[in-house]
Amino acid sequence: MLRGELVQWNDSRGFGFILADGGERYFVHISNIGRIATRPRQGDFVSFAPAKGQDGRLQARSVSILGANPKPTLAQMRRGAEMPAHSTWRVPLAGLMVVLIVVGLLLGRLSWPLAALYALMGVISFFAYGRDKQFAETGQWRIPEVTLLGLDLCFGVVGGLLGQDVFRHKTRKSGYVATTLLISGVHLLWIAGFAVGFIPPDVFAELRNIMP
Repeated sequence: MLRGELVQWNDSRGFGFILADGGERYFVHISNIGRIATRPRQGDFVSFAPAKGQDGRLQARSVSILGANPKPTLAQMRRGAEMPAHSTWRVPLAGLMVVLIVVGLLLGRLSWPLAALYALMGVISFFAYGRDKQFAETGQWRIPEVTLLGLDLCFGVVGGLLGQDVFRHKTRKSGYVATTLLISGVHLLWIAGFAVGFIPPDVFAELRNIMP
Protein backbone atom coordinates (compact mmCIF):
# COMPACT_ATOMS: atom_id res chain seq x y z
CA MET A 1 0.00 0.00 0.00
CA LEU A 2 1.15 3.50 -0.85
CA ARG A 3 0.22 6.84 0.68
CA GLY A 4 -0.59 10.12 -0.98
CA GLU A 5 -2.88 13.13 -1.18
CA LEU A 6 -6.08 13.59 -3.17
CA VAL A 7 -4.92 16.67 -5.10
CA GLN A 8 -7.74 16.80 -7.65
CA TRP A 9 -11.34 15.67 -7.27
CA ASN A 10 -14.42 16.06 -9.50
CA ASP A 11 -17.25 15.24 -7.12
CA SER A 12 -20.01 15.45 -9.74
CA ARG A 13 -18.28 12.85 -11.92
CA GLY A 14 -16.79 10.82 -9.09
CA PHE A 15 -13.14 10.70 -10.01
CA GLY A 16 -9.88 12.52 -9.41
CA PHE A 17 -6.13 12.11 -8.97
CA ILE A 18 -3.90 11.10 -6.09
CA LEU A 19 -0.36 12.45 -5.77
CA ALA A 20 1.68 9.70 -4.13
CA ASP A 21 4.49 10.48 -1.70
CA GLY A 22 6.91 9.34 -4.41
CA GLY A 23 5.61 11.98 -6.84
CA GLU A 24 3.52 9.79 -9.18
CA ARG A 25 -0.08 10.70 -10.04
CA TYR A 26 -2.75 7.98 -9.84
CA PHE A 27 -6.24 8.11 -11.29
CA VAL A 28 -8.91 7.20 -8.75
CA HIS A 29 -12.63 6.47 -9.19
CA ILE A 30 -15.23 6.75 -6.45
CA SER A 31 -15.94 3.02 -6.76
CA ASN A 32 -12.42 2.29 -5.49
CA ILE A 33 -12.76 4.45 -2.37
CA GLY A 34 -13.94 2.88 0.86
CA ARG A 35 -17.14 4.18 2.44
CA ILE A 36 -16.72 7.26 4.64
CA ALA A 37 -19.04 9.63 6.46
CA THR A 38 -18.74 12.35 3.82
CA ARG A 39 -17.77 12.59 0.17
CA PRO A 40 -14.05 12.56 -0.68
CA ARG A 41 -12.52 16.03 -0.69
CA GLN A 42 -9.48 17.58 -2.28
CA GLY A 43 -6.69 17.58 0.27
CA ASP A 44 -7.65 14.27 1.88
CA PHE A 45 -4.71 12.00 2.65
CA VAL A 46 -5.16 8.41 1.54
CA SER A 47 -3.60 4.97 1.42
CA PHE A 48 -4.11 2.86 -1.69
CA ALA A 49 -2.96 -0.10 -3.74
CA PRO A 50 -1.20 0.94 -6.96
CA ALA A 51 -2.37 -0.61 -10.23
CA LYS A 52 -2.49 -0.01 -13.96
CA GLY A 53 -5.58 0.24 -16.13
CA GLN A 54 -6.06 -1.32 -19.55
CA ASP A 55 -4.75 1.87 -21.12
CA GLY A 56 -1.55 1.64 -19.04
CA ARG A 57 -2.49 4.60 -16.86
CA LEU A 58 -1.60 4.46 -13.16
CA GLN A 59 -4.69 3.83 -11.05
CA ALA A 60 -5.42 3.64 -7.33
CA ARG A 61 -7.38 0.70 -5.93
CA SER A 62 -8.67 -0.11 -2.44
CA VAL A 63 -8.38 3.54 -1.42
CA SER A 64 -8.86 4.45 2.24
CA ILE A 65 -9.17 7.99 3.57
CA LEU A 66 -6.65 8.39 6.38
CA GLY A 67 -8.32 9.62 9.55
CA ALA A 68 -11.70 9.16 7.85
CA ASN A 69 -13.73 12.32 7.45
CA PRO A 70 -15.73 12.90 10.64
CA LYS A 71 -19.50 12.91 10.38
CA PRO A 72 -20.84 16.50 10.63
CA THR A 73 -23.17 17.49 13.43
CA LEU A 74 -26.88 18.01 12.81
CA ALA A 75 -26.48 21.79 13.04
CA GLN A 76 -23.69 21.75 10.49
CA MET A 77 -25.70 19.56 8.13
CA ARG A 78 -28.62 21.99 8.34
CA ARG A 79 -26.50 24.97 7.33
CA GLY A 80 -24.44 22.98 4.83
CA ALA A 81 -21.15 23.70 6.59
CA GLU A 82 -18.09 21.49 6.43
CA MET A 83 -16.30 20.26 9.48
CA PRO A 84 -13.68 22.76 10.64
CA ALA A 85 -10.09 22.05 9.69
CA HIS A 86 -8.04 20.29 12.34
CA SER A 87 -5.76 22.79 14.04
CA THR A 88 -2.05 22.06 14.24
CA TRP A 89 1.00 23.27 16.12
CA ARG A 90 2.16 25.40 13.19
CA VAL A 91 -0.16 28.38 13.68
CA PRO A 92 0.48 28.70 17.46
CA LEU A 93 4.22 28.40 16.87
CA ALA A 94 4.15 31.08 14.16
CA GLY A 95 2.03 33.26 16.42
CA LEU A 96 4.52 32.87 19.27
CA MET A 97 7.34 34.02 17.01
CA VAL A 98 5.35 37.06 15.92
CA VAL A 99 4.60 37.95 19.56
CA LEU A 100 8.28 37.68 20.48
CA ILE A 101 9.26 39.84 17.51
CA VAL A 102 6.74 42.52 18.56
CA VAL A 103 7.92 42.35 22.18
CA GLY A 104 11.53 42.67 21.04
CA LEU A 105 10.67 45.72 18.95
CA LEU A 106 8.70 47.42 21.74
CA LEU A 107 11.52 46.87 24.23
CA GLY A 108 14.12 48.06 21.77
CA ARG A 109 15.89 44.71 21.85
CA LEU A 110 15.26 43.71 18.25
CA SER A 111 16.09 45.93 15.30
CA TRP A 112 13.47 47.05 12.79
CA PRO A 113 15.53 45.84 9.79
CA LEU A 114 15.59 42.32 11.23
CA ALA A 115 11.83 42.40 11.87
CA ALA A 116 11.27 43.66 8.32
CA LEU A 117 13.43 40.82 7.00
CA TYR A 118 11.26 38.27 8.84
CA ALA A 119 8.14 39.91 7.37
CA LEU A 120 9.45 40.03 3.80
CA MET A 121 10.83 36.50 3.75
CA GLY A 122 7.70 35.25 5.51
CA VAL A 123 5.51 36.57 2.71
CA ILE A 124 7.77 35.02 0.08
CA SER A 125 7.80 31.65 1.87
CA PHE A 126 4.01 31.67 2.37
CA PHE A 127 3.30 32.20 -1.32
CA ALA A 128 5.98 29.67 -2.31
CA TYR A 129 4.07 26.97 -0.41
CA GLY A 130 0.86 28.07 -2.08
CA ARG A 131 2.41 27.91 -5.55
CA ASP A 132 3.98 24.51 -4.89
CA LYS A 133 0.61 23.13 -3.75
CA GLN A 134 -0.94 24.48 -6.95
CA PHE A 135 1.84 22.91 -9.02
CA ALA A 136 1.21 19.58 -7.28
CA GLU A 137 -2.49 19.73 -8.08
CA THR A 138 -1.94 20.54 -11.76
CA GLY A 139 1.01 18.23 -12.34
CA GLN A 140 3.48 21.01 -13.08
CA TRP A 141 7.17 21.18 -12.23
CA ARG A 142 7.48 21.38 -8.45
CA ILE A 143 9.48 23.74 -6.24
CA PRO A 144 12.30 21.64 -4.72
CA GLU A 145 11.87 20.87 -1.04
CA VAL A 146 15.36 22.22 -0.34
CA THR A 147 14.23 25.58 -1.75
CA LEU A 148 11.15 25.72 0.48
CA LEU A 149 13.17 24.76 3.55
CA GLY A 150 15.86 27.24 2.53
CA LEU A 151 13.30 30.04 2.47
CA ASP A 152 12.13 29.03 5.94
CA LEU A 153 15.70 28.96 7.22
CA CYS A 154 16.48 32.37 5.69
CA PHE A 155 14.00 34.18 7.99
CA GLY A 156 10.83 33.01 6.18
CA VAL A 157 9.89 30.51 8.88
CA VAL A 158 6.74 32.33 10.09
CA GLY A 159 5.26 32.48 6.58
CA GLY A 160 6.40 28.91 5.93
CA LEU A 161 4.56 27.58 8.97
CA LEU A 162 1.41 29.47 8.02
CA GLY A 163 1.71 28.32 4.40
CA GLN A 164 1.99 24.67 5.42
CA ASP A 165 -1.11 24.98 7.60
CA VAL A 166 -3.28 27.09 5.27
CA PHE A 167 -2.53 25.08 2.13
CA ARG A 168 -2.29 21.72 3.96
CA HIS A 169 1.04 21.20 2.27
CA LYS A 170 4.16 19.31 3.39
CA THR A 171 2.47 18.31 6.63
CA ARG A 172 2.64 14.51 6.34
CA LYS A 173 6.24 13.69 5.43
CA SER A 174 7.98 12.86 8.70
CA GLY A 175 11.41 13.96 7.44
CA TYR A 176 10.10 17.29 6.22
CA VAL A 177 8.14 17.88 9.43
CA ALA A 178 11.24 17.10 11.51
CA THR A 179 13.35 19.56 9.50
CA THR A 180 10.64 22.21 9.83
CA LEU A 181 10.60 21.71 13.59
CA LEU A 182 14.38 22.04 13.72
CA ILE A 183 14.36 25.28 11.71
CA SER A 184 11.48 26.62 13.79
CA GLY A 185 13.28 25.77 17.02
CA VAL A 186 16.44 27.58 15.92
CA HIS A 187 14.53 30.72 14.97
CA LEU A 188 12.38 30.58 18.09
CA LEU A 189 15.48 30.52 20.30
CA TRP A 190 17.08 33.26 18.18
CA ILE A 191 14.05 35.56 18.43
CA ALA A 192 13.55 34.80 22.12
CA GLY A 193 17.21 35.67 22.72
CA PHE A 194 16.57 39.16 21.37
CA ALA A 195 13.24 39.54 23.20
CA VAL A 196 14.67 38.71 26.65
CA GLY A 197 17.93 40.56 26.11
CA PHE A 198 20.33 37.61 25.89
CA ILE A 199 21.34 38.71 22.38
CA PRO A 200 22.19 42.44 21.98
CA PRO A 201 20.24 44.26 19.24
CA ASP A 202 23.48 45.45 17.64
CA VAL A 203 24.95 41.93 17.43
CA PHE A 204 25.48 42.24 13.67
CA ALA A 205 27.48 45.43 14.10
CA GLU A 206 29.60 43.75 16.77
CA LEU A 207 30.25 40.78 14.48
CA ARG A 208 31.39 43.13 11.71
CA ASN A 209 33.84 44.78 14.11
CA ILE A 210 35.27 41.40 15.15
CA MET A 211 35.70 40.15 11.61
CA PRO A 212 38.97 41.27 9.91
